[in-house]
Amino acid sequence: MNKSQLRVLVVDDDEEFVSAVKELLERNNYEVVTAFSGREALKIAAEVPNINIALLDLVMPMMDGFTLLEKLKDIIFGLTVIMITGQGTVQTAVDAIKHGASDFITKPFDKDILLNKLEVTRKSYELENKLGELKQIISQKYGFENIISSSKIMKAVFEKASAAARSSAPVFIVGETGTGKELLSKAIHLGGDRSNKPFIAVNCGAIPKELLESELFGYKKGAFTGAVKDHEGLFIAANGGTILLDEIGEMPKDLQVRLLRVLEDYKVRPIGHTHEISLDVRVIAASNHSIDDLKNKYLREDLFFRLAVIVIELPPLRDRASDIPLLIENFINTFNKKYAKNVEGLSEEAFNHLYSYDFPGNIRELENLIEGIIAVSPSNKATITYKDLKGHMLWQQPKATSEHQILALDKLEKFALEEALRESKGNKSRAAEMLGISRDTLYRKLKLFDIQ
Repeated sequence: MNKSQLRVLVVDDDEEFVSAVKELLERNNYEVVTAFSGREALKIAAEVPNINIALLDLVMPMMDGFTLLEKLKDIIFGLTVIMITGQGTVQTAVDAIKHGASDFITKPFDKDILLNKLEVTRKSYELENKLGELKQIISQKYGFENIISSSKIMKAVFEKASAAARSSAPVFIVGETGTGKELLSKAIHLGGDRSNKPFIAVNCGAIPKELLESELFGYKKGAFTGAVKDHEGLFIAANGGTILLDEIGEMPKDLQVRLLRVLEDYKVRPIGHTHEISLDVRVIAASNHSIDDLKNKYLREDLFFRLAVIVIELPPLRDRASDIPLLIENFINTFNKKYAKNVEGLSEEAFNHLYSYDFPGNIRELENLIEGIIAVSPSNKATITYKDLKGHMLWQQPKATSEHQILALDKLEKFALEEALRESKGNKSRAAEMLGISRDTLYRKLKLFDIQ
């Protein structure tokens, strides 16, 4: 914010003083409006927009500075008030602060002191504006409305996530790698009443197991070798906001016990501390494992149920193929801007190939593919071709297979599924384990071959 954007209201019954202050501030590029009584000041406050600061004389006839301060704050939200007084005592300063003033100056005043106080206020407004702009940018990037989808399956996900955002209950998001679990977590955070508080994401699988406890819960200086200063930990850093425990299935079982205690009491004791610190934090957990595997294999059952108050399952991209054209268009527009290119779209052959592809890496794989192609494409390139795809895709195309071979393979796969179900007496988790596939894949295959 430039100084010229700050408007200052100067109120004093001494016309000579008001004139001197006005001249000083205008010389330093502040906009100034003046009043010589409380009544006149209130009239100006109601009519003149965007008054940021008020310099108010404490002693005036009819209406003193403290009374005027309270009335002005009712009219102008967020007004910064600096009191002007001829009696610079400690008690005066205390009274000014009690009534809602930010600071005070004494008469006769030092010009540099006044300008310095206004400069501090200007920087505060500038920081506030930047934070507001940043919040708006983040909301535009991570809000629900900016998650690209038109599929029915994702509509149900958004409805559940929107409901979750309005509560403070723990949320568990499951989905394959690259499906957008962290993006959805941020949208839930921004959609709730904690949106202006911290959002901290921690990947439990990326931090060495021996360091994870101290990273999450903090430690006191000297608690162990290498603890050269206090570390508050990510839970305390997220206090008031949201913490995302990504890939929580990778957390060691002994540490899960401590996490469960934190979630039960919402208190944390950093390593080496003798007292606990109360927490007000919203917890979102995420994993690429299936619900059954999390509950039966990776997490303590009591921790799972503590976290899984609201469960949201993100479908893989292959189950929402109708979103592929929208995602491609979005990524092309994004990376055209980033790399100053003019790619318009895909050839029919390239599009058909992507539309029929399974995308094991899901949305992240598609995004990286489009970015890789656009980043190295010549500036005059307008169309992404099948040849471009082959040059950037990390996967291998299946060899040409005859129709008879495909039918034979299908029959064998269907037979294997039926045998596994028979051997497991219909227990789908056991059947999936016997076949070496996930439960989700088993369900997809059963649907594909119409096996009841």
